[in-house]
Amino acid sequence: MSPAVLPALLGLTLVLPRAQALTCQSGRAVAVRNATELPLEWTVGEMICNEGWGCQDTVMLLENGLQVLLVLTKGCTQEKDQEAHITQHREGPGLSIVSYTRVCRHMDLCNDLSSTVSLWSLPAPVVPGFMRCPVCLSTEGCESATEVTCPISHSHCYNGILKLRGGGISSTLRVQGCMSQAACNLLNKTRKIGPLSLSEKCGVKGMEALTCQSGTLAKVMNVTELPQEWTAGQKDCKEGWGCQDTLMLLENGPQVLLVLMKGCTQKKDQEARIIQHRAGPGLSVVSYTYVCRHEHLCNDLSTTLPLWTLQPPEVPGSVRCPVCLSKEGCESATEVTCPVGHSHCYNGILELTGEDISSTLRVQGCMSQAACNLLNETREIGSLSVSEKCGAKGAQALTCQSGTGVAVSNAVDMPLEWTIGEKICNKGWGCQETVMLIENGPQVFLVLTKGCTQEKDQKARVTKHRAGPGLSIVSYTRVCRHEDFCNDLSTTRPLWSPPPPSVPGSVRCPVCLSTEGCESATEVTCPAGHSHCYNGILQFRGGGIGSTLRVQGCMSQAACNLLNETREIGPLSVSEKCGVKASPTCEKGVVMQLKKNLAKEPMEWNAVSSVTCDLEEVCQETLLLIDVGSTSLIVGSKGCIKTETPNYQTVSIHSGPPGMLMASYTRFCSSNRCNSASSTSVLLNSLPPPAAPVPGGLQCPTCLKFGEVCKFSENVMCPKGTTGCYKGYINIKGGGLSSAFSIQGCMAPSSNSLLNHTDMIGPFHTVEFPQAVNKDHQNGAAPKYPQSGAAPAPYLAWVVGLGLSLALWCGMTTLFTLFPCDS
Repeated sequence: MSPAVLPALLGLTLVLPRAQALTCQSGRAVAVRNATELPLEWTVGEMICNEGWGCQDTVMLLENGLQVLLVLTKGCTQEKDQEAHITQHREGPGLSIVSYTRVCRHMDLCNDLSSTVSLWSLPAPVVPGFMRCPVCLSTEGCESATEVTCPISHSHCYNGILKLRGGGISSTLRVQGCMSQAACNLLNKTRKIGPLSLSEKCGVKGMEALTCQSGTLAKVMNVTELPQEWTAGQKDCKEGWGCQDTLMLLENGPQVLLVLMKGCTQKKDQEARIIQHRAGPGLSVVSYTYVCRHEHLCNDLSTTLPLWTLQPPEVPGSVRCPVCLSKEGCESATEVTCPVGHSHCYNGILELTGEDISSTLRVQGCMSQAACNLLNETREIGSLSVSEKCGAKGAQALTCQSGTGVAVSNAVDMPLEWTIGEKICNKGWGCQETVMLIENGPQVFLVLTKGCTQEKDQKARVTKHRAGPGLSIVSYTRVCRHEDFCNDLSTTRPLWSPPPPSVPGSVRCPVCLSTEGCESATEVTCPAGHSHCYNGILQFRGGGIGSTLRVQGCMSQAACNLLNETREIGPLSVSEKCGVKASPTCEKGVVMQLKKNLAKEPMEWNAVSSVTCDLEEVCQETLLLIDVGSTSLIVGSKGCIKTETPNYQTVSIHSGPPGMLMASYTRFCSSNRCNSASSTSVLLNSLPPPAAPVPGGLQCPTCLKFGEVCKFSENVMCPKGTTGCYKGYINIKGGGLSSAFSIQGCMAPSSNSLLNHTDMIGPFHTVEFPQAVNKDHQNGAAPKYPQSGAAPAPYLAWVVGLGLSLALWCGMTTLFTLFPCDS
């Protein structure tokens, strides 16, 4: 039987029958144009999307007097379908913002907006007022901004920076113009438009941070391919950082190594500098370095021309040396006659490290002296660190085949074959490969992991964990260090042979191998001697694999021991549980929203991803509401949880009314995507209807802050029935969140704890620090708090780590955010 060839891109991909994928229009643009050029039109490219993905269109227009900013992004998306939608985020005259968004799946190239006609119409004539403001739209700076007379009722001059991220766009825009209010809110609280994330900062004199050309490359090529040219991406740097260019060429006979690094740096400015570290003939090394801050994208080297010229003809000498430049090995090096004066053969390893570059290079060639000093004592070239070692037989670090795969195939497709990516390992590490096959009648489950390992060498080993007929398991493991890519198994042939014919018995069992579920399992007659039906779940973790498999089939004994006591196969950890339902697939995501009236007005709560739970886990969805009157906070989580109450739902009112309200909703459920509540109304509808507040005689400051201490609070008259002013802090960790809140407000008499001493709400571990509940002031007297504005030590310790906590939160799937995750 001919093997079923299963190709791979950047790792292992098993090619199985698939549904058709959409083709979408694809492209992006950020451009400032004169308003007289509108309407604008465009044409874009195309791209084939992943299965199940849709096509998205996003266009934003920012109009500012005589200029208009166009932001356009088209491509593939996992977001659910959305009809074409036009939103006026800020109306003119003066600064105005309008956007168009759409997600579609009904046909190829459905994201077909090609003009601004549907978004833009000529503005009506404006009545001039008395205020004059500079007007500017620029990705560079506003030093030459023109001052204009603002429309009537526009009495404030806006001066800010917009950052646009997402959908393949990374741009920073300087904006000045006329506004009707003084707030730094050009975006009118908009933080996301389609795949675009938007953030704003006001009152700065110049661009907040430089934008630099960015990219890396390490490539061996033929000398005949020089000179080389390139284009680079862009990156926004931190404030005060500069732009850097680093280029190194190592020439060795007919080959040359090109190493290029562009990006941000903290190093001080440095004029463009070319250094000949080692002159030819023979091996030669030359570099170019530059650091600048005078303008955006100033690190604009785009060719090797400043570094490279054709070498003059060489006079041959009498010594012959192998010549090689390779990231893999020099077994097939060609021997050449060295130039006169080059009487030594160099044999060494160069290690090149820097941001986004980690490369090990094998070098052989002609040198004029015997020392291990190809780099001529150089250890740093711009942002590149270089080191050298000579006389080694092979590279210091192995390059191994690398990739993972999990797939259910038909037994008739066996044997399977695959192709794999590659990875350079840490020094001293070896290459590993692990393959496991579970055969179950007409189906076979394949698990494959290849890569680097610290484990000691182990010869190729085939282990039969459970022999057929019926369910059978076999594995292959190997660890090697003798050469690059030694973990080179590319087929299931060593593990698999067609099973012999079996004699049917009298027992019938359902047969299933699935990563989803076994609802449609087929019942078959088991082989003779197999009198028990197996029904279990296997979990695989490690080596880049995280998978859960539902298994039903024929076994010779009743024990829950399909794995025959096996718990580890190479880097894979395997576990088993029988007689249980398959782990559910749950919706996943977190939500955090801070604004008015969240206790009265429901908001959307839709997850944007899913996750398959571990054994003994079920789905959960949890909401926590904090309302202090002037401001409300909703914190929510969807995902998996391990619990002793797999089917459970509750709404709890921890505090209030009267006074501040703290309430929560928690649901645990065990079916697929059962945590699918789409609105916070699941909590709000269960709360008692709010009564009209009757003012009392107590006045308290109210405040609700995320990640900072309440320092400036608004004093309010508390409702009748409240007896104290609360001031404290609450930490929430778990469910994908790690957050702290500072709270002040009116307190009901029943407790001095907002949480009512609750420490777990769904997946949230909650810790409360009530700093004061002051009940000694009445009739409007100001409350007396110790250490005004200070926080208790545990809270301060948490805030010190807030940057890390936010980074962890921004790495999760977020539905709403208070702050953009890019700085």
